[in-house]
Amino acid sequence: MMSVVSTTFGQNLDKSVVKISVTKQEYDYNQPWQKSKQSKSSGSGCIIDGNRILTCAHVVEFGEFIEVKKNKDSKRYTASIEFIAPEYDLAILKVDDESFYSKSKPLPIGDLPSISDKVMVYGFPTGGNDLSITSGIVSRIENIDYSYNNYNDLGIQIDAAINPGNSGGPVIMDTALAGVAFQGKTSSQSIGYMIPTTIIKTFLKDIADSTYDGPVPVLMQWQNMENQALRKCYGLSDTVTGVLINKVHYCSALSGAILPDDILLTVDSLDIQNDGSVYTNNNVKTTFETIIKNKSVGDTVTISVFRSGTDTTIVQPLEYTYAKELLVGKVNLSPKYYIQNGFVFTTPSYYYFQDASYWQYYYPKLSYYYYGKVLNSPEVEELVMISSVLPDKSNVGYHDISNKIVAKINGFPIRNFNGLIKAFESPSDFFVIEDIDGNKYILDAKDMAANNEEIFRKYGINQQMRN
Repeated sequence: MMSVVSTTFGQNLDKSVVKISVTKQEYDYNQPWQKSKQSKSSGSGCIIDGNRILTCAHVVEFGEFIEVKKNKDSKRYTASIEFIAPEYDLAILKVDDESFYSKSKPLPIGDLPSISDKVMVYGFPTGGNDLSITSGIVSRIENIDYSYNNYNDLGIQIDAAINPGNSGGPVIMDTALAGVAFQGKTSSQSIGYMIPTTIIKTFLKDIADSTYDGPVPVLMQWQNMENQALRKCYGLSDTVTGVLINKVHYCSALSGAILPDDILLTVDSLDIQNDGSVYTNNNVKTTFETIIKNKSVGDTVTISVFRSGTDTTIVQPLEYTYAKELLVGKVNLSPKYYIQNGFVFTTPSYYYFQDASYWQYYYPKLSYYYYGKVLNSPEVEELVMISSVLPDKSNVGYHDISNKIVAKINGFPIRNFNGLIKAFESPSDFFVIEDIDGNKYILDAKDMAANNEEIFRKYGINQQMRN
């Protein structure tokens, strides 16, 4: 079996795997008016149906200039990002020059492999220009935290190392794509992970309408049903398993269908265990939330619940009821900013929190406020925050302020970024900025224009805002 894959099919695959070279210049989310130093990196990808190149988001994000080339082909072709999905760590590239696709065969997308299935990893790891092929077996299939984005979803562990440059390359089983290589495990040898085709198919179905929506927002707080007193209180028999719903957020796709104090028993006829896990039809362990979020707009989910002592079956169409999220900028990753008297205002995005210290210190508080208040408030569309204050004589006493969520300006609630700008455009002698903790920062409007001009000159800021 393996010799057939590596020779006969391997020769056909040769022109379907591509090397991706990227010139990157990331935005500086702490100083959003400028970009960081230019850098170069490389990764791998594969040609799929529709003259598209599938790769990982982290390979191409912030790519100012992207080139692709096929194995044993010296010509480089310019590519551009068509779709990027930070949650899934997947991206689609396109090449306008149709000659790039000549003599290439799109890779068919296969099904989820099983434990002990043999796979082959194709790619261009750093240190060589020719195609590298390594073999391994599937050793584990379970939910994992994606190291790129802290997103939790199904991942497949294989005993083949995933090295820098391999990311985005195809993992092949028999003659079809079984997954995309995306991360290794530095603390262990010969352990790598791939994104399974279940997620790849979800991503491709999502973008079929030329718009990327992202995972279905489940956004529910729940607790396990392992405690006997808890089970007895809710009238659950020893043979019934499920989870107790505490809160359903305003923009959850299940808002209005699932209620607090519901006990979720099954999802799409799959039993939900007391810890929230489910076993799929091919005996893969995942979570009930994963089953729901990896569907698409227009799909339905069937959930059985135990509500007030009665079993109820709910068939819920999945829609995005309210499009607001911390993860902004699906393709255009440029940060929003607006500056007044040295106060730098922005909207927090996933990329803003790439810095490890921000993840550990600031993100928990922001996400608590966001999921606890914003998602349950139809009036608030996005978070606006003071990311930092540029020191100047006009803002003495405020120099250490950072990462504060703006609640009001002059008493008016700030519901979105445009609302912030309008608040500052309104005539006033003073601007009173109030954050969610009740702290107030007073800006004198009298000399604000002159102060802005001096601060912009001092810190090399070329324009007032980007939104």
